[in-house]
Amino acid sequence: RHEFLKLASGIFAGLGISGVSSAVEEKLVPLDPAYLERGLTAMARAQTWFDAHWGAGILAGYYLCRDHPLSADTVSGIRRQMDTVIEVRAEQFKPMPDGDADKQRIDDIPNTLLPAMKSGLRAHGHAVIFASLSTRALRDAPHMARADIIDAMCGLSQQIAKLKPQRPTPATEGYTGTQEMIEATFESLARFHPLLGHAEVLRPNFTHMITHTEALMNLEHMGFGDLARAGHLGHRLHISAPVPKVPNSTAEAQRVTLEKVMSGAFWSDTANTGLWKEKWNQTTNPNGDWIASGHLFKVLYSHHRLLSRLQDTEKAKLCTAILLERYINPAVQGG
Repeated sequence: RHEFLKLASGIFAGLGISGVSSAVEEKLVPLDPAYLERGLTAMARAQTWFDAHWGAGILAGYYLCRDHPLSADTVSGIRRQMDTVIEVRAEQFKPMPDGDADKQRIDDIPNTLLPAMKSGLRAHGHAVIFASLSTRALRDAPHMARADIIDAMCGLSQQIAKLKPQRPTPATEGYTGTQEMIEATFESLARFHPLLGHAEVLRPNFTHMITHTEALMNLEHMGFGDLARAGHLGHRLHISAPVPKVPNSTAEAQRVTLEKVMSGAFWSDTANTGLWKEKWNQTTNPNGDWIASGHLFKVLYSHHRLLSRLQDTEKAKLCTAILLERYINPAVQGG
């Protein structure tokens, strides 16, 4: 955490988030590590890979609060929403029977990934996203490295490996390294600036472009560099979505800032929490539990981590606005 704060202090200060420095570590507001147990349990209980979103969201919410210098009000708001997710999905978060842990098996999860990464992109990179996040969590909670948990996590990748991939063209190239991948992600996101304010235009899947990028970065950070590089072609394909045609009409964009979204007021706003607690419905509730039961936690966790590797403050502001417009304006549709 200290190293992250040291890296991120400049870019976060440029984004207008006050109080961020390498000396702020002692001000971090802790969350109960039991959220790691709850998140892993819900992922392990998932009947399909998509159902693993809820548990993965809890893991991401925990790390978002643990790793970053957020205000007490913000952490309290995020924790309340995490508790709401757990309450609404109570059956999936029901504790599993105890068992013997074997931390040597944790690496089975990333080591099962390759078939889901080969030949292209599957499920918006979710095999990588789930495996990377759950491996990090199990390293921090090795008492959860039980056979039922490990087998279930491997099973998520095995499910996704059976899906038909979106294949890169022969001309598609990887990256020289993780930093180039991160910079390519933000370059790609910045291309979509004409869409700001045009809620009627369907967006590509910005959320998973960001979470996929962070997941590959995290794999490398955990010592799986070769595996992370094996995912570069699929990632390149992921971020190469074309920019949709934008109407000629002018639009007044609501500039979304990270400071606004990471405020206690945003997480306590009843207009948000009311929508988030209800089931997603494209017609009546496009900002329903699809957002706050998983994706909002994960995208903020991932975006914060990637911003620590970006030096261009203006690009960071622009990409933040493009990415988070989906979460602020219910009329904006897209992943």
